[in-house]
Amino acid sequence: MKFWKSPSFWTAIVAIVAYCDKEALNGKWVYDDAGSVIKNVVVSGKVPWKEAFTRDFWGSPMKEAQSHKSFRPITTLTLKANYVYGMNKAEPGAQYPPTFEFHVVNVLLHGLVTGLITLATSFVFENDTISQLIVGFLFGLHPVHAEVVSNITSRGELLMSAFHLIAFLSFASCIQKRNEKKNAFVSLFGIYIVPWLFMTLSLFSKEQGATTLMTLVLYDFLKHHGNVVALLGKLKAREREAWAFFVRTIILAIQTVAVAIWRYILNGESSPDFIFEQNPAGFSEDRFTRAFSVTWVYCLYIRDAIYPFYLCPDWSGLSIDLIESISDPRALGVLCLWYCAAMSFWSMIVGQGPAQNAKGQDNLWNDNDVRITNMAVWAFAFCPFLLSSNILVVVGLMKADRVIYLPLFGFCIFENLILKKFLIKNAKTMPPVFDTRRQREFWAAYFILLFQLAVFCGKTHERNLAWSDSLRLWSAAYAINPRSHHTMYNYGYELSIKQRYAEAEAVMRPIGNARVQGPSNTFVYAMVLFNLGRCEDANRFLDIAFDVIDEKRAAAGVRDTESSLLRTESNLLVARAHCEKDFYETGRILYEAVNTDPTNEYAVNLATEQMKKIERYEAMRGNAK
Repeated sequence: MKFWKSPSFWTAIVAIVAYCDKEALNGKWVYDDAGSVIKNVVVSGKVPWKEAFTRDFWGSPMKEAQSHKSFRPITTLTLKANYVYGMNKAEPGAQYPPTFEFHVVNVLLHGLVTGLITLATSFVFENDTISQLIVGFLFGLHPVHAEVVSNITSRGELLMSAFHLIAFLSFASCIQKRNEKKNAFVSLFGIYIVPWLFMTLSLFSKEQGATTLMTLVLYDFLKHHGNVVALLGKLKAREREAWAFFVRTIILAIQTVAVAIWRYILNGESSPDFIFEQNPAGFSEDRFTRAFSVTWVYCLYIRDAIYPFYLCPDWSGLSIDLIESISDPRALGVLCLWYCAAMSFWSMIVGQGPAQNAKGQDNLWNDNDVRITNMAVWAFAFCPFLLSSNILVVVGLMKADRVIYLPLFGFCIFENLILKKFLIKNAKTMPPVFDTRRQREFWAAYFILLFQLAVFCGKTHERNLAWSDSLRLWSAAYAINPRSHHTMYNYGYELSIKQRYAEAEAVMRPIGNARVQGPSNTFVYAMVLFNLGRCEDANRFLDIAFDVIDEKRAAAGVRDTESSLLRTESNLLVARAHCEKDFYETGRILYEAVNTDPTNEYAVNLATEQMKKIERYEAMRGNAK
């Protein structure tokens, strides 16, 4: 087949076009881009590129206790390549490269992943071009992906997903042709070597890639056996296919464990230092609260997949209320999700049951439907999501759109199954008439799908533009989630840059006190108060912030390094200097700020300018005498 006749080609093209907006492609550096690109010593070239294999994604040495432990050298090196290329094309004297090339690579990677998703669908719905197109379009246009595609920092998800899918395609295609003896070596290579290699590349792009081979095993199991009872029967009968699956599973498990141990060793002697405020549900000490609250977050992910109108880059802290009692109405949703998961899991143990009911009628959900459903849920949704689920380890986020980028493949498969089962019913063509019930159902499904895709396009465009500018991003975030302290800070900061001080003060008021969210926020809040002429209030908050710094220094927490505390203290002194009326006292405080942290360029520049003002003033006084 010529490539332009392949469904994967067209779904990839549509996915790329959906993000081709001039304003978005030339957007500003936003959110975590400063840490992952601008300040990353590997990406910016301050250290040799080989350091990518000894430092975390943010540029800190992996052996340090303060390291994030996010070892993603493949992602880091692609960002570095973008950085070098961008700087070569940038205007003379440019401090940073333009974002255009970074965004273009992300968009092209999304197109690649969408094409691979479409190809992967052909191994679930065999010889079904319509299903490939539906799944591909749903995935490529879904608004929840905007955080991954439009956010430069999220490139790891794109690379991880691409390598994951290549591993799957190699495995699935070779399993499909495993009976062709003339290709025995090629099959062996495609079943074990290629998937293992790309699983490793996936893991070193983003940690969730560690579950790649688990997806392959579950797909193999559900595709060819369906349930444990059937598999055990085949093993007892010594069927070759069943024993071959058993051997494959053992080998793939060994490969996964080997790479996972290697990755764990790279963490060094310390683990990531996540805190309660990042993930209150995962870190809750009460087991009931933790189990129900974490599962409620899963429910919210399902909501976002169905109704993607509550998308936000930050859900930390108090953003999502914990479920602390069974009387909470949300507990019913959690119980329903557990019930559905249990029924699905049980069907993988004992199977679907008889194909017909007591009246001799075919059951609504046949064995093949159950297999596809379980593939969608467990192989394609749950496995890529496992390391973000708080089941194996507690992660450093409550909820994030980016973690369901690849798992959404499972949702798209399930939606396609629903459409085909109840509405389209395997029809590939239908005359444009509405005489029969089947015709009406077919065209209803057709128009529902077109409407859904049209809504997705509009929302994707909106989210794509939001990620092009920090103020626009945090304005939208604050509208969706005004309870997040992190969102309050970022939105207030962006408002202050635009000199919208009254609005910034109203937004940041709940976090102005250093005992609420730490002394770093107090610096920005104090500067806002200064610009509003409220220095008395600013000094009161600054006094509290200095006390908090002393307490943090005494506590000696892993996150509160001396260098970070000194930087915060230096910034607070700068804020205090702004509110000082005495000309010479202002200079003294700024001088103290520089002595506190000589690397604080903001303080150094202000102190230098103040010293020049004092010198000019002294010179004028001397001339007057």
